[in-house]
Amino acid sequence: MNRIPLIIDTDVALGVHHEGRPRDIDDGFAIAEAINSPELDLRLVSTVFGNAPLVETYRVAREIVALKQADVPVVAGADKRMETGTASNAAVDAMAELLRHTPCAVAAIGPLTNLGLLAAHHPEAFANITTLIIVAGRSPGRRFYLGDTGPVQDFNFENDVLATTTMLAAASPRTTIVCAGFELTSQICITEQDLQTIAARNTPTAAYFYRNSLDWCRHWTRTFPTDAGFHPWDSAAIAYLKHPDYFTADRRGWRITPRPKGPVWLECDPDAAAKPLTYCTGFAPGGAAAFVRDVVESVY
Repeated sequence: MNRIPLIIDTDVALGVHHEGRPRDIDDGFAIAEAINSPELDLRLVSTVFGNAPLVETYRVAREIVALKQADVPVVAGADKRMETGTASNAAVDAMAELLRHTPCAVAAIGPLTNLGLLAAHHPEAFANITTLIIVAGRSPGRRFYLGDTGPVQDFNFENDVLATTTMLAAASPRTTIVCAGFELTSQICITEQDLQTIAARNTPTAAYFYRNSLDWCRHWTRTFPTDAGFHPWDSAAIAYLKHPDYFTADRRGWRITPRPKGPVWLECDPDAAAKPLTYCTGFAPGGAAAFVRDVVESVY
């Protein structure tokens, strides 16, 4: 089997409490899934601010890689959003060095600052990304609600609009761009029972994930009581690389849409003129159940 070389760019915050509450944990699941996958060859983890400050995302990424005893470099990147003239950083330079020698897929599962800087400072390396999966984007006019609660953010995009725009505008025709965002992964949940299934494996990694996931799972279901558990947003990037047949998707253009009130939107629209990308809309028959099964079975 030819394994897919992979870079994960992440704001992983598994187990972190920040600004008075637990933070999103699903990046951690995506990292563990990638390390454990026979289809993927994880070459680099780069970290970025987002769900927690950079110092915490870097710490947690290192902890997960160390728990798995994986020979994967972890490099800290951007600690704030991109501005005109923002310099490169160690993670961006590490991605560029790897991509110059080895074309890789990139799972961009945090704010897109490092990818925007890669496109700006190392365009020749950026062009060697084979598949770029971003957890962002929306259908035209679509607001994000969880039950009756919302609208909620398109978090990764809204945390760095300039970086997203820079990255998408600079993408090579050779790069397959995939948006796997809220509309997709809001359809499925990982429940507390699923976390208990992981804990029952009785490995150090399983115990770490169970211990550091409970607060977020319970916080999420208290905040959004219509949900049975939390949504594994970032695992979609890993699942798409391994099993694109799980998903339904359209070819769409993209645009950045100003709005009179609130943040701008990244809209993915078949009628938009910008370079086309693949927009994940939902699941093929059986795909949703297989996705959840894979997440639960891949953390050990």
